[in-house]
Amino acid sequence: MQKGRTIIVAPNGARRTKEDHTQLPMTLDDMNVCLRDVANAGAAMAHMHVRDVHGKHTLDVGLNREWLTEMRACFDSDLVIQLTTEAVGMYQPEEQIALVQGTEPETVSLALRELRPNASYEKAASRFFYELAERRIYVQYILYDAADLSLYFQMVNDKTLPYNGHHLLLVLGKYKKDMLSTPTDLLEFDIKRLTNEGISWATCAFGQYEHQCLSAAMSLGGDVRVGFENNLINLIGQHAENNAELVHQITNLSQKMGLNINSAEDLRKNISRSFEA
Repeated sequence: MQKGRTIIVAPNGARRTKEDHTQLPMTLDDMNVCLRDVANAGAAMAHMHVRDVHGKHTLDVGLNREWLTEMRACFDSDLVIQLTTEAVGMYQPEEQIALVQGTEPETVSLALRELRPNASYEKAASRFFYELAERRIYVQYILYDAADLSLYFQMVNDKTLPYNGHHLLLVLGKYKKDMLSTPTDLLEFDIKRLTNEGISWATCAFGQYEHQCLSAAMSLGGDVRVGFENNLINLIGQHAENNAELVHQITNLSQKMGLNINSAEDLRKNISRSFEA
């Protein structure tokens, strides 16, 4: 029997605004409405970028803690809420680390190349990664290309990154012209090795072929991340009504493929098992 697939939703990202789509959540109230709808559509995890009063992406500890506390109070039984440390060209590793230490999220996404931009950062990054594992904070390591995946394997092999308590996000199309992903972008990553070594992974894809890319990922055993951070277009080439529509498309596809979709409870069981690996 194939394992269930987890649908992660990325409803807002760091850069898009309501000028891009009126239903893109930028406030706590917006996020509350959005997460209710995506949970009903089949998402088990929400990748949340916190915005300040001006609508800007922020790693402010107090504001992130406020959003996290509110969303967990509203949705803890329906969704796993994931904070992000993504720098977006604005933050340094020390500020990213401080965010996690000051908020205690259940799970967090980290761009490996941002926390370990070169060898001089490796010791500090390694201490942080092991601290997260000890505190049982589930980590999603964001990998943008094959070089990032090679760095991940190297760090696991060198024991500068713990083997347990995390999974990977393979990002498709971030640095392509017009950030337009295609399913063949998955071929850049060593999916066979990930499968053989039992490493949990998901993918996200930029642009109008998001759905096709995620379909390919699910067929290869991956989880998926969908939402307005990466794409606004539905299967018929029109602006999706909201994030829930994009989630619902993937839920329907998984059913047609005969795949089970993980609930938040299923995901938390997988997370717990990951720390025992």
